[in-house]
Amino acid sequence: MSNAAVRHFQRLQLVCSGILASVAVYALIVAVLPWPAQPALPQGEPLLWGFAFLAAVNLVTIMPVYRVMLAGPRRVFAVSQQPERLLAAHFAAHLTAFARLEAVALLGLGLFALTGRRDWFAIFTAVAALGMLVLWPRRAKVAALLQAAGQLPEVTTAPQ
Repeated sequence: MSNAAVRHFQRLQLVCSGILASVAVYALIVAVLPWPAQPALPQGEPLLWGFAFLAAVNLVTIMPVYRVMLAGPRRVFAVSQQPERLLAAHFAAHLTAFARLEAVALLGLGLFALTGRRDWFAIFTAVAALGMLVLWPRRAKVAALLQAAGQLPEVTTAPQ
């Protein structure tokens, strides 16, 4: 891997570690801070379904958005063979995906703050953390991105 790719990988891991750590801080907040015995919304089940719908839509659209964010820079890299734009787009796409996963954990935190249900918070946070672990940046993924994007598609001509 080139120096630019190594720097990109290190920066990506640092930022992703920070976002994952923020999810751990949310769990720490729920575990440590005492919450009032009477929740703000004692009948929060409709709110749960609304937040679950928002989280599901968010989760289902993470990878399509990720792919769309990389489509143009991949085509440019295939022609120019200059990795800077592709790595910048990859960083932005990864950061967007992690931020959207963190939003799922924040929905769980908001749900906990309104209803006082720790189990609901745990479900939302576990889904977010699991998604972050699945999308965790790896050297092999960055190398594969640069290798796959650099291959020009085969051009076939019709026989004459």
